[in-house]
Amino acid sequence: MASVYDVASVAKLLPHPLRTAIEGLSQQSQKSIEEIRLRALRPLEVIGIRDYARPLVAIEHLRHVMSAVTGSSYYAVEAQLRYGYLTLPGGHRVGIAGRAVIDERDQIVTIRDIASIHIRVARQIVNCANHVAPLLLDDWGQLQSVLLVGPPLCGKTTVLRELARLIGNGELHPKLSVRTVSIVDERSEIAACHEGIPQFDVGQSTDVLDGCPKAQGMYMMLRSMAPQVMITDEIGSISDVKAVLDIARAGVRFIGTVHAKSLEDLRQRPALRTLLTHGAIDRFIFLSRRVGPATVERVYDRQLREVKQIGSDSVANRWS
Repeated sequence: MASVYDVASVAKLLPHPLRTAIEGLSQQSQKSIEEIRLRALRPLEVIGIRDYARPLVAIEHLRHVMSAVTGSSYYAVEAQLRYGYLTLPGGHRVGIAGRAVIDERDQIVTIRDIASIHIRVARQIVNCANHVAPLLLDDWGQLQSVLLVGPPLCGKTTVLRELARLIGNGELHPKLSVRTVSIVDERSEIAACHEGIPQFDVGQSTDVLDGCPKAQGMYMMLRSMAPQVMITDEIGSISDVKAVLDIARAGVRFIGTVHAKSLEDLRQRPALRTLLTHGAIDRFIFLSRRVGPATVERVYDRQLREVKQIGSDSVANRWS
């Protein structure tokens, strides 16, 4: 399967001792990198591979990276930092931790004294959703509304991006024609837009609203783009769920992701519990990394009955 992957642009953000550790890896090892984690006065940590140099991360190294990711203008992105992350061109996400600055209303204004930086490397892997695609169709071959459920780093967003491409190109199934797709990409991780243009292939009939809060963006796209399919990542708030319910009432299919490991996890979150009872989601597909990224663990229908995985040749798509 084809992979669009750019670890070199991420390595350039690092100071020389850390960049050397990444650039010294084999090409295959570099392609396996999922996250680069920097913590003050602790060794470099690279998620996705086992054998690599582990130089100590100095405070000056963290300052170097923050200067690189903010374009040497920390204050220009200070408002964004209160969410704990920045999104870079190419869809790479830089998560940060340090000292939170709180205002008089107990709201986080920004984060200072950065002590941890986690860089999640974005990549597009064409054909990585072949084992999931059949699960999106009902017995008559019609597209259903689907929620991809799983813990962080199990491959949800990578699969979601590929599903958008397949649906927007009319390639999901031979009997399913092209659908008009709207993506609300709040964190710029699905389409990786730069100056409004998707850097990843998300389909010819796909429109992207980048950097907009999910609930607000879904209503905007519903009114302005008249989509047949709405796609977004990491729903979780009450406003997100309300928007999904309204989209279902409008006859638009929804495909999204959520962080959880089980049905019980979903039931423990009041906002998401609503999705289990209102019938807006036709399929709940639970993913893990048990035998590789995007391992399909369980599939449930809208009545929360387990569905036999007809048409899915394997539970895991081994793209690593």
